[in-house]
Amino acid sequence: SLGALDVLSGFGCEPEAFAGHSYGELTALCAGGYFDRAALHALSQLRGSLMAAGAGDRGSMLAVSAPLADIEELLAEEQLDLVLANRNTPGQGVLSGSSAEIGRAAALLAEKGLQCKELSVSAAFHSPLVADAARPFAEKLGEIAFTAPTAAVFSNTSGGRYSEKIEEARELLAAQLASPVDFVNEIESMYRSGIRTFVE
Repeated sequence: SLGALDVLSGFGCEPEAFAGHSYGELTALCAGGYFDRAALHALSQLRGSLMAAGAGDRGSMLAVSAPLADIEELLAEEQLDLVLANRNTPGQGVLSGSSAEIGRAAALLAEKGLQCKELSVSAAFHSPLVADAARPFAEKLGEIAFTAPTAAVFSNTSGGRYSEKIEEARELLAAQLASPVDFVNEIESMYRSGIRTFVE
């Protein structure tokens, strides 16, 4: 992502705002000037090791091609102990939770004729199963030198802009690990703010 940004910058492209999806929020914050590339590399390594830590069932994730409201309805009706962890598009979401519940959800979705695909991940990201990673990540964030941002960065947790106040930005980023990714709201929020040209 930063390599692509370097190329775009070489053509004189100066973004007014950045947004990331899940891990991509780190690269968005780096691109927006909240911290430098050395800090990005340190946080990336820490995030990866924290997410991979732990024993036993770390859970799994299931991508579902259906309207988000229908996915939420299924969770409620079938009392599935899962989180709608990723709201990727109005018509596609990702469930996250224990491997057993993911298996049950896949069977139920197949019965209803809905398309789904289990993701090749090491854990149930953006769910309570990885909540233990938030505290050590927050502690490390306290050691990272944050600087005044050079561009707006939108959050996939709240959907809104990251605060320019360093402590508030740190808190939001620490909570992001175990919070659902509301990418739909993030992009819609950017649109509401006046952004019309998006480059991925």
